[in-house]
Amino acid sequence: MEKYLNAVGFKKYVQDQQVKEVIQQVINNPTEKYISNYCEDKIKIELCKKYDDELGIIIRGELDEKEEIKILAVIPYKKGNIIMDINEVDVINTDDKDDYYVYFEDEKTGNPITFYLQNVVDYLDIKDDEKVYIENIKLVALSIEGTVILPVEKEDVDVILEKEEEKWRASLLELAREGDEEAIGLLESDAKQAAELFKQRCQQEDLLTILEGYFIPYGLNDAEYSILGTIDDFCIKVNSFTKEEVYILDVTCLNFKMQVCINKEDLIGIPSKGMRFKAICHIQGHIEFI
Repeated sequence: MEKYLNAVGFKKYVQDQQVKEVIQQVINNPTEKYISNYCEDKIKIELCKKYDDELGIIIRGELDEKEEIKILAVIPYKKGNIIMDINEVDVINTDDKDDYYVYFEDEKTGNPITFYLQNVVDYLDIKDDEKVYIENIKLVALSIEGTVILPVEKEDVDVILEKEEEKWRASLLELAREGDEEAIGLLESDAKQAAELFKQRCQQEDLLTILEGYFIPYGLNDAEYSILGTIDDFCIKVNSFTKEEVYILDVTCLNFKMQVCINKEDLIGIPSKGMRFKAICHIQGHIEFI
Protein backbone atom coordinates (compact mmCIF):
# COMPACT_ATOMS: atom_id res chain seq x y z
CA MET A 1 0.00 0.00 0.00
CA GLU A 2 2.85 2.42 0.72
CA LYS A 3 3.73 2.66 -2.97
CA TYR A 4 0.38 4.42 -3.48
CA LEU A 5 1.46 7.32 -1.24
CA ASN A 6 2.30 9.04 -4.54
CA ALA A 7 -1.39 9.25 -5.34
CA VAL A 8 -2.18 11.46 -2.33
CA GLY A 9 0.75 13.81 -2.80
CA PHE A 10 3.81 12.06 -1.30
CA LYS A 11 5.69 11.24 -4.51
CA LYS A 12 8.94 12.76 -3.26
CA TYR A 13 8.76 10.87 0.05
CA VAL A 14 10.38 7.65 -1.16
CA GLN A 15 13.09 6.97 1.41
CA ASP A 16 12.31 4.86 4.50
CA GLN A 17 13.24 7.67 6.87
CA GLN A 18 10.94 10.11 5.07
CA VAL A 19 8.05 7.65 5.27
CA LYS A 20 8.73 7.11 8.98
CA GLU A 21 8.59 10.87 9.56
CA VAL A 22 5.19 11.07 7.85
CA ILE A 23 3.92 8.11 9.90
CA GLN A 24 5.07 9.78 13.12
CA GLN A 25 3.34 12.97 12.03
CA VAL A 26 0.05 11.08 11.69
CA ILE A 27 0.49 9.42 15.10
CA ASN A 28 1.40 12.66 16.87
CA ASN A 29 -1.28 14.85 15.33
CA PRO A 30 -4.17 12.87 13.81
CA THR A 31 -7.18 14.65 12.38
CA GLU A 32 -9.48 11.79 13.42
CA LYS A 33 -9.12 8.80 15.74
CA TYR A 34 -11.18 5.59 15.85
CA ILE A 35 -10.90 2.88 18.52
CA SER A 36 -12.55 -0.54 18.77
CA ASN A 37 -12.39 -3.06 21.66
CA TYR A 38 -12.15 -5.93 19.23
CA CYS A 39 -12.40 -9.44 20.74
CA GLU A 40 -11.99 -7.87 24.22
CA ASP A 41 -8.26 -8.76 24.35
CA LYS A 42 -7.29 -6.40 21.53
CA ILE A 43 -7.79 -2.69 21.06
CA LYS A 44 -7.86 -1.79 17.39
CA ILE A 45 -7.05 1.78 16.42
CA GLU A 46 -7.18 3.89 13.29
CA LEU A 47 -5.49 7.28 13.12
CA CYS A 48 -6.40 9.47 10.15
CA LYS A 49 -4.64 12.63 9.11
CA LYS A 50 -6.03 14.84 6.36
CA TYR A 51 -3.74 16.69 3.98
CA ASP A 52 -6.74 18.08 2.10
CA ASP A 53 -10.49 17.84 2.68
CA GLU A 54 -10.45 14.53 0.73
CA LEU A 55 -6.86 13.23 0.82
CA GLY A 56 -4.98 11.71 3.72
CA ILE A 57 -3.23 8.80 5.39
CA ILE A 58 -4.63 6.15 7.74
CA ILE A 59 -2.41 4.40 10.28
CA ARG A 60 -4.03 1.15 11.35
CA GLY A 61 -2.80 -0.89 14.29
CA GLU A 62 -3.27 -2.16 17.84
CA LEU A 63 -2.61 -0.69 21.28
CA ASP A 64 -0.40 -2.76 23.56
CA GLU A 65 -0.41 -2.83 27.38
CA LYS A 66 1.72 0.33 27.47
CA GLU A 67 -0.77 2.03 25.12
CA GLU A 68 1.85 2.17 22.41
CA ILE A 69 0.77 1.58 18.83
CA LYS A 70 1.80 -1.54 16.95
CA ILE A 71 1.48 -0.39 13.34
CA LEU A 72 -0.11 -2.95 11.02
CA ALA A 73 -0.80 -0.86 7.93
CA VAL A 74 -0.07 2.54 6.39
CA ILE A 75 -2.88 3.44 4.01
CA PRO A 76 -3.04 6.44 1.69
CA TYR A 77 -6.69 7.25 1.08
CA LYS A 78 -9.06 9.41 -0.90
CA LYS A 79 -12.52 10.15 0.51
CA GLY A 80 -15.12 8.96 -1.99
CA ASN A 81 -17.93 11.17 -3.25
CA ILE A 82 -19.72 8.93 -5.75
CA ILE A 83 -22.38 6.71 -4.14
CA MET A 84 -23.15 3.17 -5.29
CA ASP A 85 -26.32 1.53 -4.00
CA ILE A 86 -25.33 -2.01 -3.05
CA ASN A 87 -27.38 -4.31 -0.82
CA GLU A 88 -25.08 -7.29 -0.29
CA VAL A 89 -21.32 -7.57 0.21
CA ASP A 90 -18.87 -10.14 1.57
CA VAL A 91 -16.11 -8.85 3.86
CA ILE A 92 -13.03 -11.06 4.22
CA ASN A 93 -9.88 -10.67 6.32
CA THR A 94 -7.05 -12.19 4.27
CA ASP A 95 -4.10 -11.99 6.67
CA ASP A 96 -2.88 -10.83 10.09
CA LYS A 97 -2.34 -7.21 9.00
CA ASP A 98 -5.96 -6.14 9.36
CA ASP A 99 -6.37 -5.95 5.60
CA TYR A 100 -10.05 -6.41 4.85
CA TYR A 101 -11.37 -6.86 1.33
CA VAL A 102 -14.96 -6.46 0.19
CA TYR A 103 -16.51 -8.47 -2.62
CA PHE A 104 -19.75 -7.55 -4.41
CA GLU A 105 -21.47 -7.71 -7.79
CA ASP A 106 -22.27 -4.53 -9.68
CA GLU A 107 -26.03 -4.57 -10.22
CA LYS A 108 -25.95 -2.79 -13.60
CA THR A 109 -23.26 -4.87 -15.29
CA GLY A 110 -23.04 -8.05 -13.22
CA ASN A 111 -19.27 -7.56 -12.88
CA PRO A 112 -17.69 -8.93 -9.68
CA ILE A 113 -15.67 -6.20 -7.94
CA THR A 114 -13.22 -6.35 -5.03
CA PHE A 115 -12.06 -3.36 -3.02
CA TYR A 116 -9.91 -2.63 0.02
CA LEU A 117 -12.03 -1.57 2.99
CA GLN A 118 -11.11 1.87 4.35
CA ASN A 119 -13.27 1.98 7.51
CA VAL A 120 -12.30 -1.32 9.17
CA VAL A 121 -13.02 -0.16 12.72
CA ASP A 122 -16.65 0.56 11.80
CA TYR A 123 -16.92 -3.00 10.52
CA LEU A 124 -15.26 -4.53 13.60
CA ASP A 125 -17.69 -2.68 15.87
CA ILE A 126 -20.57 -4.70 14.42
CA LYS A 127 -21.43 -7.55 16.76
CA ASP A 128 -21.76 -11.09 15.43
CA ASP A 129 -25.45 -11.34 16.32
CA GLU A 130 -26.35 -7.99 14.76
CA LYS A 131 -28.09 -7.68 11.41
CA VAL A 132 -25.91 -5.63 9.10
CA TYR A 133 -27.55 -3.14 6.79
CA ILE A 134 -25.63 -1.22 4.15
CA GLU A 135 -26.76 2.23 3.08
CA ASN A 136 -24.21 2.61 0.29
CA ILE A 137 -20.57 2.28 -0.69
CA LYS A 138 -18.20 4.85 -2.17
CA LEU A 139 -15.42 3.58 -4.43
CA VAL A 140 -12.17 5.36 -5.19
CA ALA A 141 -9.07 4.30 -7.11
CA LEU A 142 -5.46 5.23 -6.39
CA SER A 143 -3.04 5.18 -9.31
CA ILE A 144 0.71 5.75 -9.58
CA GLU A 145 0.88 5.65 -13.39
CA GLY A 146 -1.81 6.67 -15.86
CA THR A 147 -2.31 7.90 -19.42
CA VAL A 148 -4.89 10.14 -21.05
CA ILE A 149 -5.91 8.80 -24.48
CA LEU A 150 -8.35 9.79 -27.21
CA PRO A 151 -12.01 8.76 -26.99
CA VAL A 152 -13.69 6.24 -29.28
CA GLU A 153 -15.32 8.07 -32.20
CA LYS A 154 -19.10 7.69 -32.02
CA GLU A 155 -22.14 9.26 -33.67
CA ASP A 156 -25.24 10.37 -31.73
CA VAL A 157 -27.21 7.34 -32.88
CA ASP A 158 -24.50 5.04 -31.47
CA VAL A 159 -24.84 6.69 -28.04
CA ILE A 160 -28.63 6.23 -28.09
CA LEU A 161 -28.34 2.57 -29.09
CA GLU A 162 -25.76 1.92 -26.35
CA LYS A 163 -28.05 3.37 -23.67
CA GLU A 164 -30.94 1.20 -24.84
CA GLU A 165 -28.69 -1.86 -24.83
CA GLU A 166 -27.52 -1.04 -21.29
CA LYS A 167 -31.13 -0.88 -20.06
CA TRP A 168 -31.93 -4.17 -21.81
CA ARG A 169 -28.92 -5.94 -20.29
CA ALA A 170 -29.62 -4.53 -16.81
CA SER A 171 -33.21 -5.82 -16.91
CA LEU A 172 -31.98 -9.26 -18.02
CA LEU A 173 -29.45 -9.34 -15.18
CA GLU A 174 -32.16 -8.61 -12.66
CA LEU A 175 -34.30 -11.44 -14.05
CA ALA A 176 -31.30 -13.80 -14.14
CA ARG A 177 -30.61 -13.15 -10.43
CA GLU A 178 -34.16 -14.28 -9.74
CA GLY A 179 -33.52 -17.54 -11.63
CA ASP A 180 -35.20 -16.74 -14.96
CA GLU A 181 -33.73 -19.35 -17.33
CA GLU A 182 -34.74 -17.45 -20.49
CA ALA A 183 -32.89 -14.34 -19.27
CA ILE A 184 -29.82 -16.44 -18.41
CA GLY A 185 -29.89 -17.96 -21.91
CA LEU A 186 -30.17 -14.56 -23.58
CA LEU A 187 -27.24 -13.19 -21.57
CA GLU A 188 -25.09 -16.20 -22.46
CA SER A 189 -25.99 -15.85 -26.14
CA ASP A 190 -25.23 -12.12 -26.09
CA ALA A 191 -21.86 -12.77 -24.44
CA LYS A 192 -20.93 -15.36 -27.11
CA GLN A 193 -21.89 -12.99 -29.95
CA ALA A 194 -19.91 -10.14 -28.38
CA ALA A 195 -16.86 -12.41 -27.94
CA GLU A 196 -17.04 -13.53 -31.57
CA LEU A 197 -17.38 -9.95 -32.85
CA PHE A 198 -14.46 -8.87 -30.67
CA LYS A 199 -12.32 -11.69 -32.03
CA GLN A 200 -13.08 -10.69 -35.63
CA ARG A 201 -12.37 -6.98 -35.08
CA CYS A 202 -9.07 -7.68 -33.28
CA GLN A 203 -7.70 -9.06 -36.54
CA GLN A 204 -7.94 -5.65 -38.22
CA GLU A 205 -8.21 -3.01 -35.47
CA ASP A 206 -6.26 -1.83 -32.43
CA LEU A 207 -7.61 -2.93 -29.03
CA LEU A 208 -8.20 0.64 -27.80
CA THR A 209 -10.35 1.45 -30.84
CA ILE A 210 -12.61 -1.52 -30.09
CA LEU A 211 -13.00 -1.28 -26.33
CA GLU A 212 -14.34 1.98 -24.95
CA GLY A 213 -13.63 0.78 -21.43
CA TYR A 214 -12.67 -2.19 -19.30
CA PHE A 215 -12.19 -3.15 -15.65
CA ILE A 216 -9.89 -6.18 -15.37
CA PRO A 217 -8.24 -7.74 -12.28
CA TYR A 218 -4.49 -7.15 -12.33
CA GLY A 219 -1.71 -9.13 -10.67
CA LEU A 220 -1.97 -11.00 -7.38
CA ASN A 221 -3.49 -8.19 -5.29
CA ASP A 222 -7.25 -8.70 -5.05
CA ALA A 223 -8.00 -4.98 -5.20
CA GLU A 224 -5.73 -4.03 -8.12
CA TYR A 225 -7.31 -3.53 -11.54
CA SER A 226 -6.32 -2.45 -15.00
CA ILE A 227 -8.94 0.11 -16.00
CA LEU A 228 -9.96 2.10 -19.05
CA GLY A 229 -12.78 4.61 -18.72
CA THR A 230 -14.13 7.95 -19.89
CA ILE A 231 -13.30 11.13 -17.98
CA ASP A 232 -16.55 12.89 -16.98
CA ASP A 233 -14.94 15.63 -14.89
CA PHE A 234 -11.72 16.45 -13.05
CA CYS A 235 -10.16 18.83 -10.56
CA ILE A 236 -6.79 19.44 -8.87
CA LYS A 237 -6.17 19.07 -5.14
CA VAL A 238 -3.03 20.22 -3.31
CA ASN A 239 -1.43 18.28 -0.46
CA SER A 240 -1.21 20.86 2.35
CA PHE A 241 2.09 19.41 3.64
CA THR A 242 4.09 18.59 0.49
CA LYS A 243 2.35 21.10 -1.83
CA GLU A 244 2.24 18.41 -4.52
CA GLU A 245 -0.69 18.58 -6.95
CA VAL A 246 -3.06 15.63 -7.35
CA TYR A 247 -5.65 15.05 -10.08
CA ILE A 248 -9.09 13.82 -9.03
CA LEU A 249 -10.77 12.28 -12.07
CA ASP A 250 -14.45 11.30 -12.27
CA VAL A 251 -14.36 8.24 -14.52
CA THR A 252 -17.13 6.13 -16.03
CA CYS A 253 -15.95 2.57 -16.53
CA LEU A 254 -18.31 -0.15 -17.81
CA ASN A 255 -21.40 1.86 -16.83
CA PHE A 256 -20.40 2.53 -13.24
CA LYS A 257 -18.71 5.63 -11.90
CA MET A 258 -15.79 6.09 -9.56
CA GLN A 259 -13.12 8.64 -8.71
CA VAL A 260 -9.45 8.16 -9.52
CA CYS A 261 -6.69 9.88 -7.58
CA ILE A 262 -3.29 10.31 -9.28
CA ASN A 263 -0.30 12.56 -8.72
CA LYS A 264 -0.03 15.20 -11.46
CA GLU A 265 3.55 14.12 -12.19
CA ASP A 266 2.43 10.49 -12.68
CA LEU A 267 -0.16 11.28 -15.36
CA ILE A 268 0.88 11.27 -19.03
CA GLY A 269 -1.26 13.76 -20.93
CA ILE A 270 -3.66 16.51 -19.91
CA PRO A 271 -7.12 15.36 -18.77
CA SER A 272 -10.28 16.84 -20.27
CA LYS A 273 -13.93 15.83 -20.39
CA GLY A 274 -14.63 13.11 -22.93
CA MET A 275 -11.04 11.83 -23.07
CA ARG A 276 -10.26 8.38 -21.74
CA PHE A 277 -8.05 7.39 -18.82
CA LYS A 278 -5.98 4.19 -18.77
CA ALA A 279 -4.13 2.98 -15.66
CA ILE A 280 -3.39 0.31 -13.09
CA CYS A 281 -5.31 1.19 -9.92
CA HIS A 282 -5.76 0.07 -6.34
CA ILE A 283 -9.48 0.14 -5.55
CA GLN A 284 -10.58 1.29 -2.09
CA GLY A 285 -14.03 1.82 -0.65
CA HIS A 286 -15.96 3.13 2.33
CA ILE A 287 -19.07 1.24 3.47
CA GLU A 288 -21.80 3.27 5.12
CA PHE A 289 -23.33 0.91 7.69
CA ILE A 290 -26.79 1.62 9.10
